[in-house]
Amino acid sequence: MTILDSFVSFAKGLPADRLQSVEAALAALMEAYSERYAFTEGEMTELDRRVAEPKPSFADPAEIAELFGKPFSE
Repeated sequence: MTILDSFVSFAKGLPADRLQSVEAALAALMEAYSERYAFTEGEMTELDRRVAEPKPSFADPAEIAELFGKPFSE
């Protein structure tokens, strides 16, 4: 039995009120793999360019903390 088979068996045994949240999570996961979130050819070119940058520059840690409200790493 695969993990997916096990999960389906598990989900079938859930009461309706708990199954709704599982279905919502699965729907969100499937949507995340949707083609509408795929990178365009131009975006892929830009990503390749940035990854190949020999001397990359990064945001200042203070700017990251300001943006997210806390330091990125501690």
